[in-house]
Amino acid sequence: MNTPTTHPTVSRTAAAKPPPAPVSAPDPAPTRPPVPADKPGIALVNPSVGFSDRRKSKPIGLAYLMAYLDKHGYPSSGFDFGDSEDDTVELAELYGLDRFDVVGFSVYNESFRNAIAMAEWIKSRRPDCLVVLGGPHATAVHEHIMRRYPCVDVVVRREGEEAMLDLVRHLGDREALTRIQGTTWHSADADGVPLINADRPFVPDLDQIPFPDAEFTSHSGYPDLTYFDEVQGRLKAALTICSSRSCPYNCSFCGVLTIGRKYRSREAERVVAELLHFRERHGVRYQHVYFSDANFFVSPTRALEVAEALHAADPDISFSFGTRVNQVLKAAEVLPRLKECGLRFIELGIESASEPVLERLAKHVKPEVNVAAVRLLRRLGIEISLDFIMLDPATTTADIRANLDFLRDTGFYDYVPHDHLYTALVLYEGTPIRDFYARRFGVEFDPDDLPSPFDLFEEPAVQRFSDTLRAFRKRWQGDIDDALAVGELALASMGEHPDIPRALHARLQLDVVSLRHAPNLLVETLLEDAEAGFPRLDTGGLEALLPRLGPDLVPLHDLIRRTKAAAGQVGFSEIPGAPGQHGRD
Repeated sequence: MNTPTTHPTVSRTAAAKPPPAPVSAPDPAPTRPPVPADKPGIALVNPSVGFSDRRKSKPIGLAYLMAYLDKHGYPSSGFDFGDSEDDTVELAELYGLDRFDVVGFSVYNESFRNAIAMAEWIKSRRPDCLVVLGGPHATAVHEHIMRRYPCVDVVVRREGEEAMLDLVRHLGDREALTRIQGTTWHSADADGVPLINADRPFVPDLDQIPFPDAEFTSHSGYPDLTYFDEVQGRLKAALTICSSRSCPYNCSFCGVLTIGRKYRSREAERVVAELLHFRERHGVRYQHVYFSDANFFVSPTRALEVAEALHAADPDISFSFGTRVNQVLKAAEVLPRLKECGLRFIELGIESASEPVLERLAKHVKPEVNVAAVRLLRRLGIEISLDFIMLDPATTTADIRANLDFLRDTGFYDYVPHDHLYTALVLYEGTPIRDFYARRFGVEFDPDDLPSPFDLFEEPAVQRFSDTLRAFRKRWQGDIDDALAVGELALASMGEHPDIPRALHARLQLDVVSLRHAPNLLVETLLEDAEAGFPRLDTGGLEALLPRLGPDLVPLHDLIRRTKAAAGQVGFSEIPGAPGQHGRD
C-alpha cells in the first residue's frame, strides 16, 4: 500500500486534474553529475523493472540514503531508471555508471536481473568499483546472491543508511569492510560459504534521519503529484511523506516482512517540518499529503497527533493514508476527528472477500470485518482506495463469486480505476506465501525469478477465466479509460456551456455510469459462463461475453464511440499524453 495515487476515482481526477504532459525521449548525451574529487564517487541506482509506469515517483528509499550520506559528508549521485524500457547495459553506459567508486542498487524481484546486468557491465569496466545491492529482494536472498554473482561485492540487509555510511567510510580497508554489521560478503575461503555479519539493529529514532531531499537523474522525469479535493472543490499540489517504517502484522504476501516487522514512527512535529521544508525547497504550496507508510494507522493516537499538527500548521491541508480493516474498526472513534483535520480517503487493505483466501494471506480477519470497515467509512463520508487481490494460485470459482458479490454489495461497481478486477497474487521472494506455494506445488522457485501469477492457477476453470479477463483488459480497458476520462471532463465543464442540450447532458451522464460498470458486468458474465462450463465462450469467444450497455443496450464499442463523440461536442476529444492500450498484466 505504498504507492500514492491521485485519487481513487476517475470523477475526482478527470474532472479537474490537468492531463499529464507527454514524456519526451531522453537526451542522447545526458548531463552527468560530477564525481567529487576529494570523496569517493558514489552512485545510487534504481534499476528498471522492465516496463513503463505512468504513476512513477521518486525512489524514497534511495532518497533517504542519499540524504543520510550527504549529512555525514559523503555526497552521492542518484539515478532512477525504474520505468525505463531501454537496454539496461546501454543505460549504464549512457549515464557513465563506471565512473564511480561505489555503485549501490536498490532491488526488487522485478528489477533484480537488470541490476545484475548493470553490475556485470560496471565490473567489466571498473573491477575495483564496490558494487552494493540492497532492498527487500537482496535482503531475502543475500546468501544466494553471494554464491551466484561475483559481480556483486556486498549485500546490505534490511535498512541501509548506517551500513552504507560505514561502507563508504571504510572504503579500501577490506578487513574493516567485511566486519560491518548488516552486510553479507563473498567468502574468503575455498568453501564458498558467504560471510554473514550479524544483523544491524534498526534505526531507533527515525527523526535523526534527514528529510529525503535528493535529486535523481531520471530517464523520463516525474509527473507533478496532485490531488483534487472535492470538499474544497479545487486541485492541490501533493507531497508524499513517509512518517513511519514497517508494520507489526505478518500478512503472508507482504514484502515488508523481508525488511523486518519492527515498527517505528516519527514525531508529529517532524512530519510538519518536512512539509514546510519541501514547500520552501520547491517553491510549491503543498496542501495534500499522501502518507506512504506501510501502515500509517498502527497507533490511532499517534495518527491523530500527526493530523492535528498538520491541521494547526495549515487548516487547508488534507491527507490520506493506508491501513488494515481491523484497525479502522478498532479506532472508529478517532475517524471523525481525523476527517475534521483533513482526512479524505483511506487506502484499505481488503485483499479478498473469501475466507479461505484471507486465511492463506494471513490477514487474520473474517470477510464480515471487511464489510463492516467499508460500511463505517461510507457512513463517515471517508472515501476508500481499494487494495484487492482478485486471484491467487489456489483460487476457486467460489472465491471469485465471493469477491464479486462483495464488490457489488458494498458499492464498488462505480469504483475506478478498474485495476482491482485484474489483480493476481505476486509471490515475492522472502514472503511466507511463496514458500507455501513452493511446498504445495512441490517445486523450488529460482530465487532470481518472479513467477508469473497468471500461470499458476490450480483450477482449469480459473485459468481460463483469468486468460479471458486478461484478453478483455488488453483489448478494451484502455478504450474504456480514455472514454471515461473525456466523458467526465465534459460533464464537469457542461455548466460553462449553457447551449448544450439537456438531452445530451443526461445521456452522457448515463453513458459514463454505464462505462464505469462495463468491466464489472463483463467479469460477472464471464464468471457465470465459467460456472456453466464456458458455453458462451466456446461458441462465440470474448465477443459473446461483452455487455450491452446504456438505456438503449448498445454494444460496448458503440458506447465508447458515443461517449467520445459527446465529449468532443464540448471540446474534449482526447486526453493529451494518455496511455495507450494495456500491454501488460
